[in-house]
Amino acid sequence: MLRLFAFTLLFGALAKTPATAQESVRLSLAGEQTAEARRKAASSTDFYNLRLGPTAWRFEPGLGLEASDNIRLENAAPQADVIFRPEIKAHMTCPVSTANSINLSLGAGYSAYAQHSEFNRWFVTPGTELSFDLYAGDFWINFHDRLSVLENSYQDPTVVGVADYAQLQNVAGVRPTWALNKLTVQVGYDHVNYVELSGNDGGGGGGTDGQSEVFSSALGYAFEGGATTGLELGGSLIHFDASGPNQSFTDAAEWSVGWFSEAQLSQYISVRGRIGYTQFLPEPILPGEPATDFTGLYLQIAAAHRLNQYLDYTLSGGRNLNFTFYGGTVDLSAANLALNWRILHKINLTTSFEFEHGSQFGSGAETFNRYGPGVSLSRLITQKLLASLGYRFYNRDSNLPDRDYVVNIASVDVRYQF
Repeated sequence: MLRLFAFTLLFGALAKTPATAQESVRLSLAGEQTAEARRKAASSTDFYNLRLGPTAWRFEPGLGLEASDNIRLENAAPQADVIFRPEIKAHMTCPVSTANSINLSLGAGYSAYAQHSEFNRWFVTPGTELSFDLYAGDFWINFHDRLSVLENSYQDPTVVGVADYAQLQNVAGVRPTWALNKLTVQVGYDHVNYVELSGNDGGGGGGTDGQSEVFSSALGYAFEGGATTGLELGGSLIHFDASGPNQSFTDAAEWSVGWFSEAQLSQYISVRGRIGYTQFLPEPILPGEPATDFTGLYLQIAAAHRLNQYLDYTLSGGRNLNFTFYGGTVDLSAANLALNWRILHKINLTTSFEFEHGSQFGSGAETFNRYGPGVSLSRLITQKLLASLGYRFYNRDSNLPDRDYVVNIASVDVRYQF
């Protein structure tokens, strides 16, 4: 899914939430002891296994095979196809000093359609990042540049009638963290570019190229027992280069204030959450037009519970303001339940169920629900070879005509770790 998650961009560094552009960073990662632990982990022989000069590398090639009975996500005349996805992942670390290092994570591949070759395209996986960690006493400063090019249209609930979905997002910024015993102060700045690479066959019409300036800050306190809580504050300035048919603005501002917390309630139960108040203030494209402001609560919560030796599960959900692929704005609520079963010898079995409810405001207001189950099986064939099978079903209902669809997706994936 490739969207600009405004709230996740602002606060993803403070809680472990699903993020399309930002990697979650724990507040405790500051200080010389943490720097030493990260350095030892980075040079561990069980992760990096190839040395080129001062750098250490790890490579992971993979081949995916996906079958879909509705590649364009449409209701009128669904088209089926099989997609081949060769992929390579690489991880590199280059120590600059005993505490500081340059790190590179790269994942890229190609999607080749068996019948509809016009949809063939490259992709860059989330998590692709060039970063530099600088430690000085109680300060940790992270410089990063994160890039992703996603192309699975079904991962974005706002996309309908599109098979060649592809959008680039690049996030470049800095995030200093200052640890003062149990008190931690964190600030951040990111410049975000997002570019529509393809997808106009769905009739959305462009208007998604743009950029954002994202500012964030947080003050956290670590209690005895491992619980962390605190205040977060952020804002962003958003600009689209052009206006599309689903847009009522090209420029907007957003600010948020809230509270976050994370705790290990017991040996088997952990929870984390964020809640706060946000205001989204778009500027109308034409002077004198009424502005469609958004004011309300944002919420993200997740809980993990190991029930017994055979089953553990995670329950997550929340409400966010998201930007759609074609430049509209949607108030999106979501919930996800994932159960991990250990009932088959040497096989990891996961079942899940997702539900999403979105209300788009501005031109062409849409309200939709999307839901469906999923299942995956994975097994370590050898010490370095991993194989997995997956199935996902989605049903989408909309209040607008020709915006419903049903899709079945089956996948096979094989990965080898050098």
